[in-house]
Amino acid sequence: MHIKELEVKDLQNVAEWLYHMNEQDKHFVAWLASDQNEIYEQIWTLTQFTDPLAYVAWENNQIIGFLGILPFFEQKLCRLLGPFAVEQETEVMEGLWNKASLTMEQHFNAVKVASFRANSHLIDFCERHRFHLYNIEKTMAIHRYDYQSGQHDARNVVEVMDDDETEINRLHPKGAYYTTQEMMTLSRKEANKLWGYQTDGQLKGYLYLETIIPNEEGEICFVNVDQDERSQGIGTVLIDHALQYAFLVLGLEEVTISVRTNNEGAESLYRELGFKEAQTIYAYEKLFQEPVLKNPFH
Repeated sequence: MHIKELEVKDLQNVAEWLYHMNEQDKHFVAWLASDQNEIYEQIWTLTQFTDPLAYVAWENNQIIGFLGILPFFEQKLCRLLGPFAVEQETEVMEGLWNKASLTMEQHFNAVKVASFRANSHLIDFCERHRFHLYNIEKTMAIHRYDYQSGQHDARNVVEVMDDDETEINRLHPKGAYYTTQEMMTLSRKEANKLWGYQTDGQLKGYLYLETIIPNEEGEICFVNVDQDERSQGIGTVLIDHALQYAFLVLGLEEVTISVRTNNEGAESLYRELGFKEAQTIYAYEKLFQEPVLKNPFH
């Protein structure tokens, strides 16, 4: 086995390998893009830093493992794409971790990874390295043929504009996997939408819908309502509006949404709207010491 940094010349092969790996529950790792072209773009960005942020394990010119580090420098944390392995799983995962861990400890306070329970090798890896389970999240899904519009009044639903960033930032969770700015930038892409619920000139809530696979799958990544405005049906209106748009305008077949297992109120709402449980994702975290201050950019 030979482990080396991800090189640009290998991007296409690695992206294809990761795409097929992540289709399998026993290898699935969260935060990896769903589309092969998007995976290519995602891992390409990892080659643009001074310090290596992605490693590939090879055996006889065949890919047998991968580990990528998604950096969130402002939050001083990173999310792992992997480690993936198809044989000699423990040895390959440990080899990839040994290569990447120094970079992580230098730049970040924490590292996170998430997967299905079926990915037993990754769960074992987390336990060996004393990651702690910090969240269990259900993925719920609704198919277009199961959707029934609730005929909710959507007159207060508006498209979020650049001038609304301050208000969106007030509502957006600080530890979310997209910052407010990242979410608003992504919302400008074709087939992605960011809506707000506005009354008296103020945003009381928002929802971000992202197309995962065109004409097939979308995800409601975020739906948040001002704490003082909850239990008034704002979330219901936003979700129903998003589902109508997803199924009738974008022609998607399925929309997913995630909910923490201890958030019974939100889960009950999603079930009322027609969502059904699809998968459960287990998220782990490992804390490091304060990072060394160092500019990782070219």
